[in-house]
Amino acid sequence: MPETPKNKLKRMTAWDIEPVLTDGEIDELLAQACIADSAGVAPISEEWTPTYDLNAAAAAGWLTKAARAASLVEVDPPGSGIVTAKVFENCRAMAKDYRTKRSRTITTT
Repeated sequence: MPETPKNKLKRMTAWDIEPVLTDGEIDELLAQACIADSAGVAPISEEWTPTYDLNAAAAAGWLTKAARAASLVEVDPPGSGIVTAKVFENCRAMAKDYRTKRSRTITTT
């Protein structure tokens, strides 16, 4: 069974690992990442074959996760060894990695 774009995006963003993304946020990220399909048909067309820039969506997802971790700079929970400032840095690093892989498109008239 082929992996759906939504499930792939969930995997790319580690969506269910703190700081988590909701299912609805995954849907929003996917909607914002719509791009023209291989035939050049735009997402607003009824003939559009669902096509997404999953790298751009993953970068945005990781930035959301970074924003949630930004204010946390303590060991959480105490004694766990999890330093939340490191979580912030890791989320930003993941966003940067995916941002460099996103699709490039050029529209000409």
